[in-house]
Amino acid sequence: MKLNDSESRSVGGVWVQKLDKLLIKYILFIAVVVLFVLKYEEVFSWLGILWLIISPVVIGAAIAYVLNILMVKFERWYFPNVQNVFVKKSRRPISILLSMLVILLVIFLVFGLVVPQVVTVVATVIENIPAMFAGIQEWSTDYERLFPEAAALMDQFDIDWAATVKNAVSFVNNLTTSILETTLSTVGSVASIIINLVLSIIVSIYMLMSKEKLAHQFDRMIKVYLKPRQYEKFQYVVSQFDESFRNYITGVVAEAFILGAMVTIGMWIFRFPYAAMIGALTGFFAIIPMLGAYFSAVIGALLIAVESPLQALVFLGFIVVVQQIENNIIYPKVVGGSIGLPGLFVLVAVTIGGGLMGIPGMIISVPLASALYKLLKNDVKQREKAKSFQTDKTDQTGDLEYIKQYIKDFKDQNMT
Repeated sequence: MKLNDSESRSVGGVWVQKLDKLLIKYILFIAVVVLFVLKYEEVFSWLGILWLIISPVVIGAAIAYVLNILMVKFERWYFPNVQNVFVKKSRRPISILLSMLVILLVIFLVFGLVVPQVVTVVATVIENIPAMFAGIQEWSTDYERLFPEAAALMDQFDIDWAATVKNAVSFVNNLTTSILETTLSTVGSVASIIINLVLSIIVSIYMLMSKEKLAHQFDRMIKVYLKPRQYEKFQYVVSQFDESFRNYITGVVAEAFILGAMVTIGMWIFRFPYAAMIGALTGFFAIIPMLGAYFSAVIGALLIAVESPLQALVFLGFIVVVQQIENNIIYPKVVGGSIGLPGLFVLVAVTIGGGLMGIPGMIISVPLASALYKLLKNDVKQREKAKSFQTDKTDQTGDLEYIKQYIKDFKDQNMT
């Protein structure tokens, strides 16, 4: 059928509008890339300023997300069948308060056990440094007297051991002074950190108090700006990320408590010093995937070595045994099933996250990678079905039902 002139002009106008929009998008994208390349220092500077402004909101949202996991449980336990007006109105504030108290109690126990003993150990080490190096120097003198052949061999390297010990003592003293100066300079920024933390907590409380309203407003906005099919996919993606982070947080916290208790009880049985402190430290570092165990093992060995180097070696052997039990029995049952991420991908995620954001990056990289892995895996399955031309109705609707079920579960978890 041949189009008349007016229809041809209208069709042509639509195509011109589409091409104009596409051209504008490409031009804007190229302009942003060029601006970033030419002015990357200024861009990073402005991004840093922007982060300083919005950081209380972002951190507050993260705090609210973690507290919400506990808050939902407390709301279910707080007189669930009582219809009293006071109980209904107080359910949310009381649940938020109890959730915050649980978090604060854990932080207080960890730092209350760790910090005082670490300060004591560091003070003891600093006090005994001269005696330790004097003992090393005396040992080297006895070594030369008892093993003259070995001493003659060492003399060929022309090492001045007295000067080496003196330089080592000087280095440790300078390092101690530098640490103290850094600590004092850090105190000046503590006030701003406390202010940001208080603001973040206030933001998180407001978010939790009105989470249903915020979720409804956000949902309305997404519905307006996205097409129905895009909206369904967006909800599915959000539900996958929510499931990954929620399961990871609950699993890692449970695993940290179990591992900390195992280390504490084992150290008490074998009469290692600082059992409670190192156990709490092990549980705390367990939130860092893969590398947390090594951090706590090294710190614990150094602390024990102050009293007995031999016990420190035995402690490392003990930690190796505990880690084998944890990696092969506890972690797969408590955390592994909730992550669903192969070990190699965990290592890659931790490496990339640590390189980009340090320890916080290591922590959030695993659930983030887990969600992306699930999304990619499901997308590959859908594309395989499309390429294999499956016509079975159950297979064709299975993915849609899967997405709808995730969306329903996501809404139930966040609206209860």
